[in-house]
Amino acid sequence: MRRPRRLTLLAWAFWAVAAFNLLGLVTGVQRYTVLRDLPLSVSPVYLLGSRALWAAAFALVGAALWRQLAWARPAVWAALALYLAQGWLDRLFLARAEAVRLAWPYHLVLQLIGLLLVAALLSGRPHRRAISAKGAPLG
Repeated sequence: MRRPRRLTLLAWAFWAVAAFNLLGLVTGVQRYTVLRDLPLSVSPVYLLGSRALWAAAFALVGAALWRQLAWARPAVWAALALYLAQGWLDRLFLARAEAVRLAWPYHLVLQLIGLLLVAALLSGRPHRRAISAKGAPLG
């Protein structure tokens, strides 16, 4: 069965987020001495570990979407929920700059638009049939 374009697009989007996080990890490791000297509210290890975790998670979910595995759809929502939750917790409790706190409406709107796009890409029969054919039916 051919992979629906929606799944292909979503898989590439997840790989793009994984690449973004991997780039953040590599840059953070290269500039660790600068990070260490900044007045951060958390250790640079937390920032680097977070980037590494999300790079791996989004790459894995992207691969699951590409291969049309049955657990891909719940994994998409779990990864997005946890990623956004961590971003909001970091923004609300760890951010020291006032500009970060003032930009929350902008981030909220962008994240809602992103969630609506993902929901649109995951909806529809072609996607459900493609993944159901590879594994357990989706609910």
